[in-house]
Amino acid sequence: MDLSKLDIPPGKVIASIYLLPHCNMSCRFCGSELDFSAISFEQAFELLAHLRALGFTQVVLGGGEPFLWPHDLVALCRKAKAMGFLVQVCTNGTLMPIGIEDEPSIDRFILPLESATPERHDRLRRHSKGHHAQVLEQLARLADAGCSITLSTVVTRENLTELPALADHLQDLKAAGANLHAWHLYRFLPTGRQGRDHSAELLTSTQAYRAAVDGVRAQNRGFTIYRRSDMLRSSTVAYFWADGGLIRTA
Repeated sequence: MDLSKLDIPPGKVIASIYLLPHCNMSCRFCGSELDFSAISFEQAFELLAHLRALGFTQVVLGGGEPFLWPHDLVALCRKAKAMGFLVQVCTNGTLMPIGIEDEPSIDRFILPLESATPERHDRLRRHSKGHHAQVLEQLARLADAGCSITLSTVVTRENLTELPALADHLQDLKAAGANLHAWHLYRFLPTGRQGRDHSAELLTSTQAYRAAVDGVRAQNRGFTIYRRSDMLRSSTVAYFWADGGLIRTA
């Protein structure tokens, strides 16, 4: 596999790798597509080695849902850690195996939380068993183990005004002992397998999004709050996925 032809702009140091397209949830704002392949273990390993040689320092393993990846996610994390990467796993939290919080090759877990209230969260993030309670359970488990945690929120018209309450909730989690590294606030974009169909009800203006995010950033919460208007324009993050036997990037 010739990776030398990948067009990676200079300055990128964080690699976000989509291991597979599939997920066990159907979130109303989902921006992911299904038109790419599950990456093989060999492809992922070769990609990591190539990116490390280029100076990448962090890797985010996601999907889809990475714990559905048909290969060995923990083995890949260990390979990445051995190469010197800071290793993060981005998961919806529903399939995390017992003991994963004690895996030393995973430096940080990234989990979603769309609202402080289960009704609003579960309306946006659809799971047969109710998702909000599962996320809180995993957060408590990770907090007990001292794991570094990043939380992500997709900001839509439905949860825009709830950001202050959610910020208070996260501050309480941190005060109770959670090792909360950062909170990423992503603007909903009408793309992907669900986002396009729900754009009319979920899309908010750029001005409203920025004002809401700046409002919660104005207070010192004890953790960093990132405003993520469009991650494809990030100066530090590059995205990678498999398309049959090829690796693509954006």
